[in-house]
Amino acid sequence: MKRIATAGRRPWLVELVGPAGAGKTTLAQSFFELDPWQHACLTLWGLPRRFLAASAIALLPTVVAARRRGRPVHAREIAQMMRVRALRYAIDRASKQGKTIILLDEGSVFGLTWLDVFFRPGADPALAQWRRREIVAWCRRLDAVVRLDAANAILAHRIRTREQPHPVKNDPDPAIDAFTARFRAAFDRVLTEMTAAGTVRLLRLQTGGGGRATDVLRLRAALQEALHAH
Repeated sequence: MKRIATAGRRPWLVELVGPAGAGKTTLAQSFFELDPWQHACLTLWGLPRRFLAASAIALLPTVVAARRRGRPVHAREIAQMMRVRALRYAIDRASKQGKTIILLDEGSVFGLTWLDVFFRPGADPALAQWRRREIVAWCRRLDAVVRLDAANAILAHRIRTREQPHPVKNDPDPAIDAFTARFRAAFDRVLTEMTAAGTVRLLRLQTGGGGRATDVLRLRAALQEALHAH
């Protein structure tokens, strides 16, 4: 299969985003396996401790400022904020390995969306400033965001049948649909802010119509077209 070329520039940074069950992890892994020498796949989860420690130090003034105003900052919220920044360090490391494309599966856009859904960081001035800084910083790094989605029935089936645990895995369809709608709306907010703040290209891909191989081919075609237009 023809290799996607980036014309001698830094690796192209692409994030896959979408609701649970949209196929992000499956597509990212399949894309990576096509050419592991040229592709890297990174995620917010499982980042090296030294990157998380550096991120925690940088985050400390923001957390202190929020708490002084009486805004409790939960441990899970802090952990996700740490990951959003620490992922940049992991990308810097991967960029030195000669890859042409770095694909993010649940990267910065997902992290910011997750925070919007569960903790609304914009409700406090210090956390709102942190969120805005991260959006601007990631706009300068991300070349494209691929918005994955599928019909609600497909998403619900995938959530229920996959091995990984999920908060709504055993819930009825209306609860899964409501959960999915919250994430779709939050993705819309974050991506609207990102496209307004920078030059991130937004691509869309509907999954589940022809199997994994078809989705990979469609992703490659979309990225190839976007690279040529970049």
